[in-house]
Amino acid sequence: MGKASQVLLTAVLIAGFAAACSQTRYTRYDEAAEQTNPFDRQVEFELTRHFYDDPPRCVVVMPFLVDGKRHPKAEVIETALARHLSGKVERVMGPRARDRAARSLAVDLTTETGRSAFARSARCGFQLEAEPWGGESMYAVFWTQSRIGLQVQMTRVEDQTLIWRARHVAKRSEGGLPLSPLSAVYNLFTATEFRADGDVDLSLADDAARRICKTFPDTRSFGFANAVGGRP
Repeated sequence: MGKASQVLLTAVLIAGFAAACSQTRYTRYDEAAEQTNPFDRQVEFELTRHFYDDPPRCVVVMPFLVDGKRHPKAEVIETALARHLSGKVERVMGPRARDRAARSLAVDLTTETGRSAFARSARCGFQLEAEPWGGESMYAVFWTQSRIGLQVQMTRVEDQTLIWRARHVAKRSEGGLPLSPLSAVYNLFTATEFRADGDVDLSLADDAARRICKTFPDTRSFGFANAVGGRP
């Protein structure tokens, strides 16, 4: 093995050990945390003081849009957020319940007027919005990385007051450096197979939503008089 190959192999081994020792770090939003391991999973979040003024009893997960259009992974992401948030809030309206109610009420959720009307009629006074964050997936023939990055915020519909926000990038890689003809064939195969696996997006969306929602307090034990309703 040549010197260059040895250097590359050492780099791959070091990266592998670092990735194996990675952990999830929870930091304040926009905090410049010291990154001791570049493979660490970082979740930034902020819970504002307004949360304690009126903790949410009902939250609707809003459509995941990019430039006004529904994102190709919208349903997967919205469903994952609704599922994990339901472990923190008494009532969560996911994409199916939301769309069914919006059709029944004949309201447009892309407008502020439509959202206000929806909140009053559905008695669901808080909304969760998400947008892409943290870059796109990468494919380099012998190596690929899939990622789903989300930046979410929860606001009170009646006055658009921010009560919580968080962001995180969930990522997973496959393949590696083609150090030999055999490794080149193997890495090409695994990277291509990984890229074509439809379950990867489901898993990444779940990882991102789970880590993000972990930063939100459990409001189900707050003892509300009417947990199903909520201040619209």
